[in-house]
Amino acid sequence: MTNPDNNAASTGLFNRSKTWVSNNPDLAFSILLAVCVYGYFALTNDLFATHRTSYAIMERFAVLGLVGLALTLCIVAGEIDLSIGSNAALAAVIVVRFTDSIGAFNALFVALVISTTIGLVQGYFIAYLRVRAIVLTVGTLMLLRGVALFAAEEKTVMLTDFDVTDFIQTKMLGYFSPASLLVIGVFVLVALFMNYTRYGREIYAIGGARKEALAAGINLKRPMIIVFTISGFCAGLGGAIIGLRSGTAQALGLQYLLLAGTVAAFIGGVSILGGKGGVIGAAIGTLAVNFLNTGLVFNVTPAFMVQLYLGILLIVVIMFQTGSRVYDNYQRRRSILATVDGRRDQMLENKKKIQV
Repeated sequence: MTNPDNNAASTGLFNRSKTWVSNNPDLAFSILLAVCVYGYFALTNDLFATHRTSYAIMERFAVLGLVGLALTLCIVAGEIDLSIGSNAALAAVIVVRFTDSIGAFNALFVALVISTTIGLVQGYFIAYLRVRAIVLTVGTLMLLRGVALFAAEEKTVMLTDFDVTDFIQTKMLGYFSPASLLVIGVFVLVALFMNYTRYGREIYAIGGARKEALAAGINLKRPMIIVFTISGFCAGLGGAIIGLRSGTAQALGLQYLLLAGTVAAFIGGVSILGGKGGVIGAAIGTLAVNFLNTGLVFNVTPAFMVQLYLGILLIVVIMFQTGSRVYDNYQRRRSILATVDGRRDQMLENKKKIQV
């Protein structure tokens, strides 16, 4: 016999899942997309669903995750940081060049202070001078490349002591390294900040409805500075991890981070209109991009095809988001019209009763 309690529990779980999906269609789609990408490569390549591959995916997550997280926060606030790749390259050059002379920890500290300060200054100019981020960050993109070339003396810089490189790639708990565990910790802290602090809610407010937020008395300057400061920190940490892990750095490197991070952010459900998205979505979007990149590497796919697939993935996500927004607007209009019709019918019925 069927247990009624089990049936009730299953029905309750199904209803809660259905409600969650209807309330978070973009995030649900990103989860489905990530599962489909992983499932496809797991079924078509025997080497994909292995411990080594999972470790490699988490190593990629340690860098791309930071960039995807930074871009997610910027887009949630209604802006974008186009200089994130240049900032990361500068941090990588600083860490690699000065690790041998002042030590890895000190070099990492200097790089993070510089990259975070760059983000803070960008946020200050955007907030106080009311400059659009897309304009300012294009300028800093080129400026930071020049600074990185100067710091690297226009050549590839290399470590001579690879003890730090060996440590940062030490395998922990089967799937993680110190770098990936550090990045997961950053994700947790940013998630707590965005969801449980007043400043995090202000970031959502200025992105989703900036005029209304300003009319409600929310200060535009503070959340904008916070967002770009976090973006600068994430860029610096990502660049430092790449530099220390590979032992080399190039001033003109890491140009792919902007495109890959943007794709990860949009796959994670961030809205191009701002005010929508989150840390969980950034993590899922990053994993989806890493699944795709790793699977294509296993299939020996040319680099231009990888870019093509990333572009297709981004277009699919944007089309889904657009369709979801159109459907939501349609449902909202239907609800409003139904309410109006109900009130009209009630008024006509009351009128008939009065006449009788």
